[in-house]
Amino acid sequence: MKKLYVTIIVILILSVVWIVFRMYNKPHRDPASEASIKISATELFISYETDEVAANALYLDKVLEVSGRISEVTTNQELIAIVALQTENPMFGIRCTIEGTVNAKPGDSVTIKGICTGYLSDVVIIKATLIE
Repeated sequence: MKKLYVTIIVILILSVVWIVFRMYNKPHRDPASEASIKISATELFISYETDEVAANALYLDKVLEVSGRISEVTTNQELIAIVALQTENPMFGIRCTIEGTVNAKPGDSVTIKGICTGYLSDVVIIKATLIE
């Protein structure tokens, strides 16, 4: 009986080690090389504001090309550029973490390609690049 318990524990430990190894070595996802869904910043925000569950089904963890006008350009704690796109809501919008340099300023019309990670008052786009 003791051998059975030891065998089960060893199998469980090996399974956990294998899962952690696979997750750690998962290939980096490059949104620039993936097909994307084209949408305006206003449409995307309204979709999330109206029905977050339905919007998640359409956009969550997908590569999007979001077009809109820049409302602000800031940096986060790691000094990575954050570009906010305007929507019809004066308080919230689309926040995009940009990889690389940002040569745009508030008021410019741009298209940003990145991965949608959901809605937290703002719609969040990560691993983004400016394509226009």
